[in-house]
Amino acid sequence: MFSKIHLELEKKNKYLIQSFLVAVFIYIFTQGVLDVDPLILALLSVVLVTTGVLISHYPGVTRENFLYSILMPLGVLGGAILSLHFYPNLGNVFKIMVIFFFAGVYYLVSLADNIFLVVQDREETIPLYRVAVTWSQILQVIVAIPLFSGIFKINVSPYVQSIIVAVISFLFTYYQLWIYRFEPDAKKIGVGERFYLCFLSLFFIFTSSLVVSFFPSEDFLRALFVSSVLLFLLNYVSAHLKNEISKGMITGYIAIVLVFLSFLLFFAP
Repeated sequence: MFSKIHLELEKKNKYLIQSFLVAVFIYIFTQGVLDVDPLILALLSVVLVTTGVLISHYPGVTRENFLYSILMPLGVLGGAILSLHFYPNLGNVFKIMVIFFFAGVYYLVSLADNIFLVVQDREETIPLYRVAVTWSQILQVIVAIPLFSGIFKINVSPYVQSIIVAVISFLFTYYQLWIYRFEPDAKKIGVGERFYLCFLSLFFIFTSSLVVSFFPSEDFLRALFVSSVLLFLLNYVSAHLKNEISKGMITGYIAIVLVFLSFLLFFAP
């Protein structure tokens, strides 16, 4: 028992150290300390996340779950770098607060992923599993907002922007299906149905992103709207797996989407 508790404390310390290193990395490459080519920065980000995940989650990371393990951390780091790069007029104190916010989200993502990896290794749920599933859905949307906002700032056509956010949503949905594989109350679905649900998310996110790109709106508000659509889709997938889809649930989330759409239209410049 002591060794098990010690192992968990050791993992939490690893996550804290990794989150601190991520904060330092974000500061160095977004606050002008070092200026590198965007491609080099992207490669460094992948190396940092991959190395950190392999070390902090050892020995839970395997060939089968490796991509799931790095997806959310990469989303956090990518969103941090893009948002701080494209919103340079923030005050210095506020920038530091934002960096620590991303580091905190990175830590929470690491904790949630650790629970899913433990459940996969044991092939049975643990008491914190359902809490991690609930928080994971929230964290995916929190990660998506700055990530989408930064992508919408990239100087490419709205079609390319919409394709990028749609592919990311496809991966987020597949991640959602992965964590629900261990839910006793969730039905087991085949590869075909998993890809159908992922492509459903891809289609709706692509369409939503492209449609609102023709409105004169702030990129951040556009990201909020598309993220609200992602929230609806993630909850739809969860309800589908647990046979809990209802008219009230769909109506409620459509109302949320419409609220963010109204914000986007009302605050148009």
